[in-house]
Amino acid sequence: MLKWLAQWFGLGSPSSPRGLREQARDPEPEQRRRAAEQLGAISDPWVRDELLILLKDMFAAVRDAARESLRRQGAPAVGVLVKALEDSDPQVAVPAAEILGDLKHPDAVRPLLLVMKFGSLEVRAAAIRALIRYGQAAVPALEAAVKDPDPWTRMRGEEILADIRAASAAPPPSPPQ
Repeated sequence: MLKWLAQWFGLGSPSSPRGLREQARDPEPEQRRRAAEQLGAISDPWVRDELLILLKDMFAAVRDAARESLRRQGAPAVGVLVKALEDSDPQVAVPAAEILGDLKHPDAVRPLLLVMKFGSLEVRAAAIRALIRYGQAAVPALEAAVKDPDPWTRMRGEEILADIRAASAAPPPSPPQ
């Protein structure tokens, strides 16, 4: 009982890697959410695997904290996010594509193109949105995609290129007065 109260009030929060791993697997969702938040500040490679596990949590608050922590990890998280693109669960693959679109790391363009071609409908849509956010960085890979033998891939590649070119040609929005 006292241990539960201490955990609830955040007393004695684990700070060691072992303690954070245990907290990430705690039966209480609030503890898992806190673990996800704390893990985001640690740059060790094992952390990203733990965050990927938390991205699959049944509670939205835990998933959201894991998503934000992966985003804070930045470029080092690209490998685990690319791995997450292959997950059969759209609740994992879609946020991974969204985060990759925010990070705009060049190593993720090809995996996003593959998901755009072979992923489920939801994941394809997320990959397309991510590639559009990449902007000019994705253009060389998209130009190769428009030469793909698959007509669907060619068409999507052309649409994304058109969106990127339109966005780069549009004047920046003026600030509200």
